Amino acid sequence: MNPFRNTSLLIKIILVVTAIVLSFFGFATFIDYRLHREFIIGESVEKARLISSEAIRAREYISNQLQVGKIQLSEDRYGLIPVVASARIGALVAEDLDYMIRQVSDRYRNPENAPDAFETRILGEFRENPYLREQFAVTKFNGEPAFRYLQPFTVEASCLECHGDPATAPDYIKRLFPEEYDQAYNYQIGEIIGAASVIIPMDNLYRQISRNVWNDLFYSSGVFLALILCLGILSRVAVTGPLDQLGAAIRNIVHSGRYEKIPRKSRDEIGKLIMGFNEMIDHLQEKTQHLEESERRFRTLTETARDGIISFLANGQIILFNRQAERIFGYSKTEVIGESVSRLIHEDCTSLQEIATGEYLEKHQERLLRKIHRITGRRRDGEPLFLELSLSVADSDGHFFYTAILRDRSPGSENESVE
Repeated sequence: MNPFRNTSLLIKIILVVTAIVLSFFGFATFIDYRLHREFIIGESVEKARLISSEAIRAREYISNQLQVGKIQLSEDRYGLIPVVASARIGALVAEDLDYMIRQVSDRYRNPENAPDAFETRILGEFRENPYLREQFAVTKFNGEPAFRYLQPFTVEASCLECHGDPATAPDYIKRLFPEEYDQAYNYQIGEIIGAASVIIPMDNLYRQISRNVWNDLFYSSGVFLALILCLGILSRVAVTGPLDQLGAAIRNIVHSGRYEKIPRKSRDEIGKLIMGFNEMIDHLQEKTQHLEESERRFRTLTETARDGIISFLANGQIILFNRQAERIFGYSKTEVIGESVSRLIHEDCTSLQEIATGEYLEKHQERLLRKIHRITGRRRDGEPLFLELSLSVADSDGHFFYTAILRDRSPGSENESVE
């Protein structure tokens, strides 16, 4: 069963438009999500680039200041070692930003600076391509999705004090990191020594993306509802309203027979439909006037005729009974319309008792139409009538109906002397 069969056209239009708009709305939301995601990732790249650059610059600045001030590092001043100081500053900044900032190297001294698999791979790419200044990707960190960013930093002159020739390294460095166990000696100026690694949990980014998308959805939903409301009103005014008016006019014609035109308010397709309807009304009014005039003439002719006129269908059902027929048979028109014509034939007239059957009329039609017949009719009171009958047949859209012209030849009738 079609659920929309009894649904109004306005509801159908609104449902179809809503489905179409929802499809575009869903697609637009998907695109909006992708755009926001790309924007957030781009924004994260900028933030990570800034944080990494600051960490690297902090290390370079501290290193430069130590050289300018000719400050000798010692075990008590371990925290002033540039890489250590910048790493600790990065950790403090990370606490404020809810990010993770690390300085990693695949030739690490501090196990906390050991790279994971992703960082190891990126460090290898930095060494293979010295012009590569950064790398980032959305991947996993400790099993959770995260945005990862790495920016390399290279060996400078100040780095060689602790990472150059082990023979010239400070005594506390040699004591803390013996040459035979340490892998962070023998670097050259300009060589990749490590990278600043920034890790941003994707949960933070997804929350920001969701907030942005939901804000867009809120405003877009308002626009969507306003659009549906406007389309509903427009459809009602421009389409379903005029169609309802047209339907009401047609029902009025069917029930009352009055032809009333509809005012045309536009020149669009609906306006053309209404114009066609009004032209049809003009044509029907003209036809109806001709038909009514013709019926009046026919009624005048039949009602003033001196002979009885009876029309009936092939099954014998009477459809016309004029005034003279009423006088002849004693029946009123309302009493016999719809009844069988056999009611008017006397039982003694056995040759015509079957006239009310279509088979009889079809079988004997040629004989019945060929000449005038003398038959015995029956008045309402049962008295016999001696009648002359002339029968004709007409075809209306494939259906036959018969017309009998009757003249009363009974004794005492006004037509008796004519016999």
